[in-house]
Amino acid sequence: MKPAPGCAAAPLPRSHNLKTWLARRWQRVRRLGRAQRGVAALEYAIVAPLLFGVIFVAVETTVMLFADSALETAANRVTRIGKLGVPEGMDCETAVRAEMERVLSRWVASPADLRIDVKVYEPGMPFDDVDDESYVPVCDAGDRGDMVVYRLGFDRPGLTGFVTWLGGDILRFERIVLIQNEP
Repeated sequence: MKPAPGCAAAPLPRSHNLKTWLARRWQRVRRLGRAQRGVAALEYAIVAPLLFGVIFVAVETTVMLFADSALETAANRVTRIGKLGVPEGMDCETAVRAEMERVLSRWVASPADLRIDVKVYEPGMPFDDVDDESYVPVCDAGDRGDMVVYRLGFDRPGLTGFVTWLGGDILRFERIVLIQNEP
């Protein structure tokens, strides 16, 4: 655009020279790139919660796997008692509870926290009372050829509190084992 007739365009002052202005801006940007104060604290503030979350999840998962493994061992031993027979001088419920207490003593606060349920089904008997509210568990190993269902379990709070923070209050461990007594 040409200046109006009779008006001469004033030259830009040196401070408004585009080249100089861009050079100053570039120097400021480079200076900011070299400023490292507080960067480590900022990185820690961003990464630390994630790192602690991963550590808590790993610890909680490890505890859950160990507790589940202990329950698996108890279930195997209880079904072995059921298959081979109850030791002399003990009834089934006492033998099963004693074995579960022995294997799971580290994982439950008290023996009363253990859940033990044994159901016996004779051959040809239907399995339609699985969730029957009026069922009262009877602990006997059944007769020869009977099907025996062992339902074993316990509840335990989380170790780190991370499960509670995620909305759960307890961890529930349970095994259901079905065996058939020797005919």
